[in-house]
Amino acid sequence: MHAVKDSKYKIYFGGSYRERWMPDSRLAIDYFKRRWVEASWQDGRWQAVGGDKELCALLSSPDCPGFTRLYFEAAATAYGAAHQCLVRKLSLDRMGEFCHCSGNPLVAPELMRLLMDDCGFSMEWAYQVAAHCCDDIRASGVEIDKVYTVQPRTAHIVSLIRNCALNMPSVSYDGRLSRCRRPYGPLCCGDELYLGFDVMGGRVDSAELVVYGDGLRESYHMTKQGRGYGVTLHMPDTPRALWYFFIIRSSNGTHWLCPDDSGYIGRLYGYEKGGFRLTVSMADFDTPAWFRRSIMYQIFPDRFARSDDDTAAKGVEYHRVLGQQAELHASMDEPVRWQPRPFEKDYIPDDFYGGTLKGIEQRLPYLKELGIGCIYLNPIVEARSNHRYDASDYSRPDPILGSMEDFESLCSAAKEQGMGIILDGVFSHTGADSIYFNRYGSYDSVGACQGSESPYYNWFDFQNFPDEYRCWWGFTELPEVDENNPDWQEHIVSGENSVVKNWVRHGAAGWRLDVADELPDSVLALIRKAAREVDPDALILGEVWEDAVIKESYGGRRNYALGYSLDSVMNYPLRNALLSFARGFSDAYGLRDFLISQQMNYPRPMYYSLMNLLGSHDVDRIATALAVSFDIRSLNRDQQIELRFSDAALERAIRMEKLCAAVQFTIPGVPSIYYGDEQGMRGVCDPFNRLPFKEGNKELHDYYVSLAAQRNSAHALSTGEAVFMAANSEVLMILRYVKDGKDALGVEADNGVYLAVINRSYELQHYEADCSPAGLGIYEGSIAPCSAEIIKLG
Repeated sequence: MHAVKDSKYKIYFGGSYRERWMPDSRLAIDYFKRRWVEASWQDGRWQAVGGDKELCALLSSPDCPGFTRLYFEAAATAYGAAHQCLVRKLSLDRMGEFCHCSGNPLVAPELMRLLMDDCGFSMEWAYQVAAHCCDDIRASGVEIDKVYTVQPRTAHIVSLIRNCALNMPSVSYDGRLSRCRRPYGPLCCGDELYLGFDVMGGRVDSAELVVYGDGLRESYHMTKQGRGYGVTLHMPDTPRALWYFFIIRSSNGTHWLCPDDSGYIGRLYGYEKGGFRLTVSMADFDTPAWFRRSIMYQIFPDRFARSDDDTAAKGVEYHRVLGQQAELHASMDEPVRWQPRPFEKDYIPDDFYGGTLKGIEQRLPYLKELGIGCIYLNPIVEARSNHRYDASDYSRPDPILGSMEDFESLCSAAKEQGMGIILDGVFSHTGADSIYFNRYGSYDSVGACQGSESPYYNWFDFQNFPDEYRCWWGFTELPEVDENNPDWQEHIVSGENSVVKNWVRHGAAGWRLDVADELPDSVLALIRKAAREVDPDALILGEVWEDAVIKESYGGRRNYALGYSLDSVMNYPLRNALLSFARGFSDAYGLRDFLISQQMNYPRPMYYSLMNLLGSHDVDRIATALAVSFDIRSLNRDQQIELRFSDAALERAIRMEKLCAAVQFTIPGVPSIYYGDEQGMRGVCDPFNRLPFKEGNKELHDYYVSLAAQRNSAHALSTGEAVFMAANSEVLMILRYVKDGKDALGVEADNGVYLAVINRSYELQHYEADCSPAGLGIYEGSIAPCSAEIIKLG
């Protein structure tokens, strides 16, 4: 029982009651002439602190009859659990969060009475909730006559609950517990898995496990195992995303044991209601160890750092000679262009701030202070636009950024500082103004628009040459390629001098693949294979916005997370979950369940490599997102440029960003900082979320530095085991640990135990953390309002 100090609950004794049937067919209970006391949790037990003086004296006396005391504690436990749900705005069927009762056989009937009489639950649902909270649903050993003397209605419920326990099945399943599922979490092909449930009440005649997924549905007979049923099965030889549920048959009918909203707790339903997830990946799936222990920093190259030379100016002139309209801002302080120029119909993003590769190299000490181990650069290849997702020539850096020698120098200098640099691979489409397509004749090459004699003609799909062709999301400036075309694959991916391989040879530590959805799974696997042929530690990270294990696109399930192709994905679901928590749309229990879900469903090599981001070039800045409570991306550019925030809103946004960052830096995966977020930069959509880097909030920057220093100092905080807990709706707790000298992936690591505590509320909060998985006991503490702590426990 998780009781809140100083909370008081009325506990009623004796009296009489009358049953009434309401017009809606609900049974109502009227009570008469009851005595009551106030119960308060003090010194590790329930105490009577007010109300009927005679009863208080009796309950406080060492001569108090044991049965009277037993009922008092059972009633206080039931009311306390209900109260905790109500104050935390949780539904009462989640009382198990606060009521894990053992040793008191009266808790189950008293809890059932409370739910039925005071809360309007049906008998069946009240019984199921009580069964999930109590280890003794049968009220064993309780003499009904004795119960009648303290609470006649509960005496009746004892008979009722015993009858339910004889005839109505009640079961317990929690996918986090080894008695229900072992091993915990995702599996590999050929692994052995035990699944089972406990029978809490009622008689089960037979049970079966149903496992299903893409093209698979198999049933397994379950056998009696102790107090429940279980079955052991072998995972398939082919990686896949699977689901499972249990079918339970009894004289009371057929029941389906399926997940509740948490995704891992089972509930009985009268119909099939979805399944628990089960991920099976390739047995040899592995990801680069260097990346798993890194902190990432994402840089929009044009906007991060200039160099003290004329590199950018020469590059702009190069583009203007090609007939393009590139413009160079005089300084990083000039406003960004966001409207069409007089000669344009639509805004074209070809204004440049002159950031260069040399400029990034000169800022490496800044990134070193931030603890960065991986730099992700948005596209750097030659392109017409400042975002460079419209590649003109994959073979070299854009001249505005510098030369290939500048890139090699940057990679070499970064490596000396312990940093790897990954590039943005934009391979599903090219720019229309490119050596490959050459729609405007800007280049001397024979592009696809010059006819079938072009070596690139078969890369593209013309419906009506040369003006109608397949393009990315209808943007004619981004003609799509045929990724299954052998010539394209040879040039971009698999050839000895392919784009993928050559950039790795020049120093890149891997690739982030733009719009991974647009690339076939077979091509993603080819890219990973090609990069690894040059560097076995090369990283392949995909832009995937949804759950990568169950993602579907283009008519089928994708295999991003199963070991075929991607090492990591951009963890946008985490960003959404953290924003929801910080804005108050969800609570610590919801965030905990989300974190558990990712832990249970992502294969461990990918789980510990997830790009855990709060911001990127495609979403509103985190400080902006947290300053409002509405969908700020619904504003048009005119509204965005006029957007203003109060000082209070900005102060709260920065406080919440710190809490989000604390979670980001203490959960498994690779925390990623979008350039400038550590300085409190703001902005909504392109181009305002891509403004030039600017120092601003030093206190926030220093906070990120401290988070990074803690994470980098302890293997436990990067690749250690993780346990997620909620002290209440406001306080999330994350236990991280390494013991026996091995991290969660079996790699040698230093032992250590850390507890991260995040308090979203504006009140002091008390908490208890179960640290037994790390070999410790219960850790109690208090945390200041709207703050986070990372505590070293061992």
